[in-house]
Parts: sequence; structure tokens; C-alpha cells
Amino acid sequence: MEETETFISYLAGTNEAEYQNLYTFAVDSLTFANKVHIFHWSCDSGFHHTHFQTVYETIRDFADQLVEIVLATGTPFKVASKNYMISDEIYNKENALRKLRFYIDEVEKLSEQFKSKVALNNLMSDTVQKLENEYGLLLKFT
Repeated sequence: MEETETFISYLAGTNEAEYQNLYTFAVDSLTFANKVHIFHWSCDSGFHHTHFQTVYETIRDFADQLVEIVLATGTPFKVASKNYMISDEIYNKENALRKLRFYIDEVEKLSEQFKSKVALNNLMSDTVQKLENEYGLLLKFT
């Protein structure tokens, strides 16, 4: 006889899948933080150098806190198998800012998705605020 799925077990499965996706996003974030770290090393402006450092530290800390919050849900750490490529592309401020803008928008979308989860939403919203500040400064002061 087949066991009927309860609403609670359905929600648990849905939450676990969403949380597993957050683990993968955290690893994606760490990879992007490394890319921003390369921007930090490659730029030719002291101003940009300093602010890209703040950006990569913010993203790295975000990834760490994201994983810790999800671990607290009891969801075991597991990420999707992926290959990441770091290339020797020449630093270009416009390209770096475009990638940062895309990342900020992705974190903001996740924040909306998890607005009912206070800890996740607060972490994501705070990270968006910090990154928006750095993005604005990097964009304004060229």
C-alpha cells in the first residue's frame, strides 16, 4: 500500500529542495567573490581597488552566513555538481560592474523568494544594501 503524502511532508520536501539550491548559490557566490578578488587585483585605480575588496569580502561573508543559516534548518550540506571557470580576462570596469549588477539582482530575487524566512531575508537584504552602496560608488566615481 502506498503511503499518502501529507501537507507537512510535502512542505519539508519543498523546503529541502529550496535549501539545497541555496547551498549551490553559496558556492556560486564564493566563486563570484574570487572573480571580484581578481578584479581587485587587476584594476588600476586605488579607489576601485579598495571598493572591490569590500565587495569580495561582502560576498564571501554572505556565502558563509547563508550556508550557516541553512545548516541550522537541519538540511544537510550538498551542492549540485558544477564546473567553474576562472579565466585571465583583462579587467574592464564596465564588465566588472555589469557582473556585479547581475549578482546583486540575483540576491534581491532570492530575498523576495525567502521573504517569509526572516533570517534568510535579512541576510539577503543586508547584503543587497551593502553591495548596492559599493556598486553606486564604483559607478559614480570612475
